[in-house]
Amino acid sequence: MKLFLEVLWAGIATSGFAILFDLRPRDVPLAFIGAAVGWWVYSVTAAASSQSTAYFASAAVIGLICEIGAVVLRRPAFIFIVCAILPIVPGSGMYYTMLESVRGNLTGSLNAGFETLQAAGAIAAGLAISSALSRLLSLTQLAQRLRRGGGWRVNKRG
Repeated sequence: MKLFLEVLWAGIATSGFAILFDLRPRDVPLAFIGAAVGWWVYSVTAAASSQSTAYFASAAVIGLICEIGAVVLRRPAFIFIVCAILPIVPGSGMYYTMLESVRGNLTGSLNAGFETLQAAGAIAAGLAISSALSRLLSLTQLAQRLRRGGGWRVNKRG
């Protein structure tokens, strides 16, 4: 039940940011879905492995969902990614890095800063991989086939 509520709140918070960022009302559900699924992946992966792996997996899933949705809705993927990625941004890590710096605890500041940079790097890598993968799979052609009702068949030309 706790995980369900976390996923729901991540989606609702993202919807608020989507409205704040002036997304069209028909685009808000994709941002909601991206954030909710991304938070679910983060929570499940963080329980099973390291934080960095959880950030990477979540960002990759968010990126793929937003890339696919952007092709179907014919909108830039960036607008969905910016909203959907917000729940997993390591804001607390940045806060604790600065807090330890202000307290004069250099070791604590460096540890918190390194963990935050690791999380940010994992998020960036996940988004880069999902973007490259979507380009590699040529999502535009896939969406055109789906709109025509062609399904998942691949037409072979000889």
